Amino acid sequence: MGRSQGKAREIAILGIFTAILILQSVVPFLGYIPLLPGMPVITLSVMTVMVAAAMLGPRDGAILGLIWGVISLIRAYTSPGTVTFLLFANPVIAIVPRLLVGWLTGWLPRVLSKAKLPQPLSYGVSGFLGAALNTFGVITLSSLFYLNHASTLLNQMGFQGDTRNLFVILLTALGVNGLTEALSALFIVPLLGIPLTHVWQRRQG
Repeated sequence: MGRSQGKAREIAILGIFTAILILQSVVPFLGYIPLLPGMPVITLSVMTVMVAAAMLGPRDGAILGLIWGVISLIRAYTSPGTVTFLLFANPVIAIVPRLLVGWLTGWLPRVLSKAKLPQPLSYGVSGFLGAALNTFGVITLSSLFYLNHASTLLNQMGFQGDTRNLFVILLTALGVNGLTEALSALFIVPLLGIPLTHVWQRRQG
């Protein structure tokens, strides 16, 4: 396959995954599953980014992570007065963890494959760590940005208490979501990522 043809195909695949991310952001329960009213949701979009990253590599994974972050930012501004707005209306919180997730889950499977780790395990570990990075990144950045006015965020989440422990409170509140996403990714990323990667590699050859 010629270089230009391969590049065109790569751009087309990125376009398809971008369309999926947009669709997941607007169709209820396709990209976001709420556990409790008013609380942050379980994000299925992270699976889309990680599967694509495992298939395409760290650069394209980072691009899709960036796109997902921008979509999260836009979605936050359509939900004023919610926890989602308070967290993801900040471009750093909305974009940086998502971009890093895309890069990590594109890079890590390739590193683990060189260590002779079985492909299902390498994809599963990458998915688990990628989803965990997303949750931990959001919690850490939120703790930093709300350090001096934590009561605003905690009141919206229905918490009262010592605002000096904002990181611990956020970790407790968002931990269920994050753990659910990470455990799901442990199985979903290899289940979808491996066959798609094999098809992509054959096409590229």
